[in-house]
Amino acid sequence: MFDSLKASAKAGADATARAAKTTKMKGEVLLLEQKITSAKKDFGKAVYDAMFASDRALTEELFNATRLKIDGMKQEIAAKHAEMELLKSSSAQKTGGAQAAQTAWAPPPPGPPPPPPMGLPALPPGWQKAATPEGKDYYYHETTGETSWTPPQ
Repeated sequence: MFDSLKASAKAGADATARAAKTTKMKGEVLLLEQKITSAKKDFGKAVYDAMFASDRALTEELFNATRLKIDGMKQEIAAKHAEMELLKSSSAQKTGGAQAAQTAWAPPPPGPPPPPPMGLPALPPGWQKAATPEGKDYYYHETTGETSWTPPQ
């Protein structure tokens, strides 16, 4: 039983770490998208004078420099999206493997848990004890998927 709780806690910690990394990468993608928009605006300001002066060489130089900068940022965005997909697929694989290795997972019931009862009795057949990622214990039935904050009778 202790191994099952330990495995559940590890799975919860892994899922939280993947979610945090994905959220961080989403923020980085947004920042890169803003930098692309800013680079385009800066290009417009810089190229205006070159175009007004009919300086074709400077116009092309500014365009190529901006294009390279934007292409680099787009590649970073694509790499971050690919990494987020890997995190998603590894999450699905780990979840599937954890469910097969332990038992079917059931979400905790809604609402706050009651205070823990004193002296827990043995669980009825089919019932398992698990913990939320926050460390709160709950109970679920392997077959029916029923969940409860209190030990079943």
